Amino acid sequence: MANAPSHAAHTPHLSGGGAMPAQPLRDGHRREIASQLVRYLGAVSVVLVGVVHAQQYHDDYFSVVPTIGTLFLLSFIGSGIVGAVLIAPVRRLGRMSGDLILVLAALGAIGIALGSLVSLLISEYTPLFGFMESGYRLAIVLALLFDALTMAFLGIFVLIVAPELVETIKTARSAS
Repeated sequence: MANAPSHAAHTPHLSGGGAMPAQPLRDGHRREIASQLVRYLGAVSVVLVGVVHAQQYHDDYFSVVPTIGTLFLLSFIGSGIVGAVLIAPVRRLGRMSGDLILVLAALGAIGIALGSLVSLLISEYTPLFGFMESGYRLAIVLALLFDALTMAFLGIFVLIVAPELVETIKTARSAS
């Protein structure tokens, strides 16, 4: 083995002669990494929106509040569904199909978070479906935080992925 040529000796960046500068990432690769990062962060955020609503539904007995209780339960279920879709490897279905599914799931998650945020803000100042919040307890602060994070992360995701998806769809239509 001592006589075997060293792979490191033939590979400049592995030899002891000094570090080679890292290759700059292609712009498309950076965009892909950024889109995956904000997609996963948005998925976690929307799931946490649902978790806060589930906790309030069960532990704080919002389940007995007409309409609001049902909306909390639906928020939990919807958040879980879109969160799972955003985490799932749907791009294995094909890049265009996968991106379309992910953009639709991201828009659904943004809708859940926006609806939750607006409803919460309205209920702080006026009754909403006969219910009015009072004060900013921990659950409300967390709901506001996760709603905002969901909208920010997944809004960025849509802004990164949707333009390329639209171009791909246009190209596919004009080719057929």
